[in-house]
Amino acid sequence: MRLKTLGVVLITAMAAFTMLYWFTDGARREAIAVEQDEELIHFGEIIYSDDPSRPEAAGCARCHGPIGEGGPIPGDPEGRSAPSLRTPALANKLRSNPNYVHLAVSYGGVVVSGNVNSLMPAWATEVGGPLNEQQVEAVVTLVEGWAEEAAENAPEEVEDTVEAGQQVYVAAGCQSCHGTELEGGSGPNLQTIGSELVVDLPIEPSQLDQMIADYDEDPRNFLELWIRDSAGNYNDGVATGMQPYPESVLSESQLTALITFLLDQTGE
Repeated sequence: MRLKTLGVVLITAMAAFTMLYWFTDGARREAIAVEQDEELIHFGEIIYSDDPSRPEAAGCARCHGPIGEGGPIPGDPEGRSAPSLRTPALANKLRSNPNYVHLAVSYGGVVVSGNVNSLMPAWATEVGGPLNEQQVEAVVTLVEGWAEEAAENAPEEVEDTVEAGQQVYVAAGCQSCHGTELEGGSGPNLQTIGSELVVDLPIEPSQLDQMIADYDEDPRNFLELWIRDSAGNYNDGVATGMQPYPESVLSESQLTALITFLLDQTGE
């Protein structure tokens, strides 16, 4: 009788434990996932860094900045800049292509931009790079986190001022092609865009005459058409090298402020 009672007690205890384990399993798994992500991001920070004391450091920070802010590429004879990795624009690219950062890190900038002159090299060992799969995943997780943080903190509406437009210029990553001082790089110099149309373009659009006419008639309207979709509006749908900035990437107020900033650039 005692054995039967003991058996009932043990079975009841095991059943209660199983139910408790089952009910708390989701929270436990979530906590483990959070911990693993934190470890992966920390590892990504090491790989991303330019710390000479860490042999596993890949030196991404040399071009993209210590905290992913972007800036001029050291030693580049053309004075080009690496894009900021903390922009809402990058987060929007991830929403349309969740593998965007992974592809860029693994196989180089050319696979996501189509620019054969991209300075972003391939890092994955499978294509001759120095980073194994775990290291690539760590850096990708870090960068994706930066992009999402930027998107969450980005203001939806901005004032129509030169100062606000300059902030949009930086946040949208425009300096990666046009330089921090609008001096140009892989993209054209924009330091006189407010007084004359820039025609020294890497790829001459098929409708250049229309561009000139539209700029002369209304520079602000022209810049809106060009920034929103240069290929669709001025090159028969063929890529111009200028990436499109739809409203999902730049809100109407952000674009307005950006254009105000650009039209303030007269070279004087």
